[in-house]
Amino acid sequence: MGGDLSERYRTAMRPHRAFGYALYEPVPYARLFPGVLGYLDEKRQWHPLLDLTKRSIFNIVRGEAVEPETYTSFLIPVGKTPDSRFWGPRVSSKHSETEVKLEAEADALALGLQATVGGAIEYQSRVDFGAILMCDDAVVAEGFDVRDPFLAWIKKNSAALLAEFPDLQKHGIYIPTWTYSAAETHINAWEGVEHKIVLGFQVGATGVGNVGPGTSWSRGRASNGWSHYLDGKRVVFFSGVKVKYGMFGPREEVEKKWRGQPSDKFLVHRLSDEDDGELESSLAEMEVLGDDYDVAMKRNGY
Repeated sequence: MGGDLSERYRTAMRPHRAFGYALYEPVPYARLFPGVLGYLDEKRQWHPLLDLTKRSIFNIVRGEAVEPETYTSFLIPVGKTPDSRFWGPRVSSKHSETEVKLEAEADALALGLQATVGGAIEYQSRVDFGAILMCDDAVVAEGFDVRDPFLAWIKKNSAALLAEFPDLQKHGIYIPTWTYSAAETHINAWEGVEHKIVLGFQVGATGVGNVGPGTSWSRGRASNGWSHYLDGKRVVFFSGVKVKYGMFGPREEVEKKWRGQPSDKFLVHRLSDEDDGELESSLAEMEVLGDDYDVAMKRNGY
């Protein structure tokens, strides 16, 4: 899908921003994992470039280890043991929830639900865009508890990275340090306030008030628009670090604008492509994705 829809999905899933960047199209874990360096293009498609978790940094594009002198060495931090939890539906902001009364099995069947469901909830967006994320299996949380080593490495190697991968000048660098992934993922995103999604649930006692961590959920077949990802482990959220770059220009002018502040910015220097070979600079800015991811971990028992 286009970048506009992907960005609208990310914005709409802001209630869950503690998990990091929300991916409208979940990315296979083999391509997006803690410690991989890459970028998101204008359509929000993920492009992995370097694997920093290997003993020798691995160039994914070329399929080979990089030459030792290309970048400074990187000592990968110790990762946290993966943990998993079952999630209920993750719904976009500004939506309404209405309990659907099921008087008989026929009511459930009419909604495309199994006759055995204990209850149903109808979701509807109050604005012109809405979305629901459902993971039928356990969501695995894994990654690194630290980010500074990755930022420090990018800072040292930005000039070399931009020389080898020019697209990073436009799109910036991302390094996921924490991911949330599942093997059975379903996403529904829609435009307009008329669209409604009905989900059935099964708990020990019926009623919305009893919906909790032990609840199992099902999608009504009458609710269209679902995208299903059932081909293996895919990342639905990731947090980590990002560095974006300004345009290169005369070193003196760029340094004058920088003035050494704030601390989340730094200068990148390179030789000009012009015949004069003058040194030019770019102002880079560091950003943290999912800055409060530790809050999400505690909230969900990780």
